Amino acid sequence: MAHIEVIAEYNERGAMLWADSYPGAFSRGETVSKALEKFPKALSEYAQWAHGAPLPNLAESDFVITHAYKSDLQVEDADSDVLFPSERLPMDMTEYTQKKQLCIRSAQDFEKLLNSIPQKDRALRKSRRTFYGKIPCSAREMADHTNRTLSYYANGLGIAFENEGGLLENRKRLFRAIEATPNFLLPRVHEASDGELWTLRKLLRRLLWHDRIHAYALWRHAITFWQKDRIQNPFFFSAEK
Repeated sequence: MAHIEVIAEYNERGAMLWADSYPGAFSRGETVSKALEKFPKALSEYAQWAHGAPLPNLAESDFVITHAYKSDLQVEDADSDVLFPSERLPMDMTEYTQKKQLCIRSAQDFEKLLNSIPQKDRALRKSRRTFYGKIPCSAREMADHTNRTLSYYANGLGIAFENEGGLLENRKRLFRAIEATPNFLLPRVHEASDGELWTLRKLLRRLLWHDRIHAYALWRHAITFWQKDRIQNPFFFSAEK
């Protein structure tokens, strides 16, 4: 198979890798090399969810890092601001609709996972603080945190948006707000108030990624408290590292 192009964000504390052609797929590690070791499994699971079939027999040699960005952010805690070169390119309505549908399905699957957890206010992991404050510890806190980021992402595109309702309902409202923006498909680069650069392509990737990173944490911790077959796994996660 052709090499899969990878973008790396890294510093001396950690690394995060992204697949340019699989928005939402990622892996993390203490170094770029450690993250690359995890990427075949992470990408295959993502492809199973997004496209209905895993990518079999992937190896580290199937990936090529085309862009590497040294970051001042807390990459080890999944802090990210990279804008891919490809995310500056135009997008047509067909591509937008496909990615929008993935983002809607991701919210649906997150809620399916959440609804399968018996005690949504039970702490599933120890509390600690990161760059965005106290990490969410219960299922409800993880879902609320995932939902709250939508206004931040929308504001990155210059869209005034207030969070209302659950994750799926709020996600649909976000897309209505995006589509109400004149010429929303034009490849404009927006600079947020904190200096981060955003495009519509980046927002769609970040929605999928943010759902997935918190859904994995939710699923992984939940199966340590309840039987594995009781907890829904619509994202096709596996417990193996």
